[in-house]
Amino acid sequence: MPHPADCSVLEAAGLLSAGELSSEELVRACLERIAGRDGRYGAFIRVYEERALVAAAESDRRRALGTAGALDGIPVALKDLVGIAGLPLSGDSALLEGNVAVEDATVWSRLCDAGMVLVGHLHCGELAYGHWGVNPFDPALSPGGSSSGSAIALAARMVPATIGTDTRGSIRMPAAFTGCTAVKPTFGLLSTAGCIPLSFSYDVVGPMARTAADCAVLLAAMVGRDRRDRMTWCQQPPERRTLAPRAGRAPLAGTRIGVPDLGALLTPGVAGVLDSFCNELRALGATCVPFAWPASPLEGPGEGAPAPWTYILASEAALVHAQFAGREHLYREEFRRLFLPMIRPAATADYLAAQLARAELGERWGAHFDDLALDAVLHPASTGEAYRAAEDVTPEVLARLMLGTWNDTGFPVVSLPAGRSTTDGSPVGLQLAGRPFSEVALLQLAVDVQAASGHHLDLPAGLDGAGSPYAAPPRLECGSGAPFVPVRNPFDAVFPGGATLRG
Repeated sequence: MPHPADCSVLEAAGLLSAGELSSEELVRACLERIAGRDGRYGAFIRVYEERALVAAAESDRRRALGTAGALDGIPVALKDLVGIAGLPLSGDSALLEGNVAVEDATVWSRLCDAGMVLVGHLHCGELAYGHWGVNPFDPALSPGGSSSGSAIALAARMVPATIGTDTRGSIRMPAAFTGCTAVKPTFGLLSTAGCIPLSFSYDVVGPMARTAADCAVLLAAMVGRDRRDRMTWCQQPPERRTLAPRAGRAPLAGTRIGVPDLGALLTPGVAGVLDSFCNELRALGATCVPFAWPASPLEGPGEGAPAPWTYILASEAALVHAQFAGREHLYREEFRRLFLPMIRPAATADYLAAQLARAELGERWGAHFDDLALDAVLHPASTGEAYRAAEDVTPEVLARLMLGTWNDTGFPVVSLPAGRSTTDGSPVGLQLAGRPFSEVALLQLAVDVQAASGHHLDLPAGLDGAGSPYAAPPRLECGSGAPFVPVRNPFDAVFPGGATLRG
């Protein structure tokens, strides 16, 4: 049997079901890994050892009674934006040091109902923006952001499952840079109730794990309408089923995958990984369809003006951050340098024009899927390799990323590890994007690919070797900030005020 902390979600579930492993043994193995490794990597901001062991014992009792479900007893860790009633919730910021969540986030309450065991909260970019921690594949590489702790904990084999949030790539960038599998779901598929927001019309919550099959079972546990989040009310009843690799030598026969012609935009190392992955898809029966990547009206600044998407993020973030007025000195240096200049109310005309541009972009991508009869679109997370941790993260560096389009459109994406760059050996992640609410189809495609390849099994070297403790960036520990005041989503206004939902 492998070391329990090395198991994927479904591997661990199988061992638990067979009686070859108890939840307490599994949780203790993860806690020991955290204690032994996290000092080098900086994934966890808080570990709840006593709570986790109590929950594991309760899970073992349910299993003995025959009432345990598929996820019962599996450890999970949450980004420090996901609230749990009675536990600290700081958004990894000195601004909220001492804040305690007053309610459970819906995604956690559903995972808890499934029997999952919380082991801790994870470091992240401050209030969903920025980076934190060490990339287990290479300390010289950035782990990405802002769900960096969520990715590091997986890559360093400390827990089998984590939860992140994605406003403009914050799940997929760290997943791509650290060799993890992850899902940015369709906007409105998973509830964000109980989470600290950054942008009301961009934010999504999503699962991160080692395999697509793991992500599928985690997603199924969290999906569905929520009376506390009206953004979820438009979805159809969720499709809940376990995904397994399809039989035969060509399980992707009839699948059409669009691959944009990015030409000289890609570095040789990333281009090589993409070409090799496309060959793997063809070997499984898929057809790769070349097409021209459509220009986005949200990305390009004109006449020195900010990119239009920043008007949306700025306006919505300003509403959230207004409660921190007078305490701006408590933001981290990275946040002050890169994000604080954006937290300003945009002119109404600029904001509305940007939102209209989003509608235009979504229609444009919908037409591409229709005209080319595509089941998915495949492209790299970044046109270049993971950037160096020593580099100052600048707008120019962030411009390499190919992530924002799917936040602008709200379309779902599965992020997959696809191999390593021959240039510097860094992990390269690819994105499988699809039409809204096509998560099950995308994940089935990903499950089939991972059944035939081993990219997702790539393990960082020297995880238990000697290394320097993580030198965290300076952070003021004030401990006297006002508690976080939840901000009502202004888009609630577009739904009938008297409507009620169960669940």
